[in-house]
Amino acid sequence: MNQATQFRRDLHQIPETSFTEFKTKEYVVSVLKTLHCEVIELLETGAAAYFDAGRPVTLAYRADMDALPIQEETGLDFASRHPGKMHACGHDGHMAMLLGFAQELDQLDRSGWKNNILLIFQPSEETVGGAKPICDTGIFEKYNVKAIFGTHLWPFIPAGSIASRPDEMMAHASEVTVTVKGKSTHCAKPDEGIDALAIGAELLCRLYAMEKKIAPNQYRILKFGNFHAGTVRNILPETAVLEGSYRSFQDATFDWMIDQTKAIMRQLEQETGCQIVFDYTEGYPAVINDAPLFAKAQALLPQLQVLDKPEMIAEDFAFYQRKIPGVFFFLGTGTGIALHNCHFDFDEQVLQEGIKTDLALMNIDL
Repeated sequence: MNQATQFRRDLHQIPETSFTEFKTKEYVVSVLKTLHCEVIELLETGAAAYFDAGRPVTLAYRADMDALPIQEETGLDFASRHPGKMHACGHDGHMAMLLGFAQELDQLDRSGWKNNILLIFQPSEETVGGAKPICDTGIFEKYNVKAIFGTHLWPFIPAGSIASRPDEMMAHASEVTVTVKGKSTHCAKPDEGIDALAIGAELLCRLYAMEKKIAPNQYRILKFGNFHAGTVRNILPETAVLEGSYRSFQDATFDWMIDQTKAIMRQLEQETGCQIVFDYTEGYPAVINDAPLFAKAQALLPQLQVLDKPEMIAEDFAFYQRKIPGVFFFLGTGTGIALHNCHFDFDEQVLQEGIKTDLALMNIDL
């Protein structure tokens, strides 16, 4: 068994959710301390390793650390030892690749390096986003970091393949809750009430019509997956609640959808006498791969597949890209087993492809 596989299996057994990655951090740090690098503590449960080559600029790589609140059902002999928690998004693999890369770096003659290397082990990708507080620590300024790479295991491309694209890669995602407040009444006396269900239905139709006004080449999603109102068939409900998601890549598109949503709601309030409360999260920004950096990476990675279109899921790697140029990659597992699934697993041989990719990129011109 190669070392990266051992790292993955060890980490897979101790999954910890966002900002509780204490055992995970201890494991990562214990490996890094065996190497010739500066080990840095980040936040309470994160870490970094700095490999100084005496160069003026630094290239960073990032792996996320947190697991999910999922009961594992893989049947693996190295399955989670923490009930109700599982590495179902591949973060154990991400850390294993970066630790394997660190071991490779430790064996190299640094005199030929073009860049110093900073490896970031980031807590809390899945919830509030650990990337932003890491950006706020000043670590990029301290080590003069000029670019960053990240890789995510991806079940829907062939095992071992590397894929990415310039510009739009992953979406800005906002979770939306709309509460319509009317006045309950018996269905035989509709004029005595304000029908929150009917208003919610009309609101949904108007919002979907609004979304269709956006140009087709502007990737976006405006969808609602939950609509709840009332408890019995013959009483018009006082309250209706709609829950959905707005996703886009351009800030202007997102802001337009939010502004138009508010305008539609105000119009419905005036028309019906209801009250509408609109709550939405800011979410993670869109992952926008820096086009010049992508071109340089592509020249070093002849096997790189260029994706036809971006993915509409979110990733807090975007916060790094708001600070410095960055490129995010997918590493194929080829299983088709979706992320966040209790059966998620992958062929550990793909970890070696991730390490090879990191090595190929380390001397990129910054």
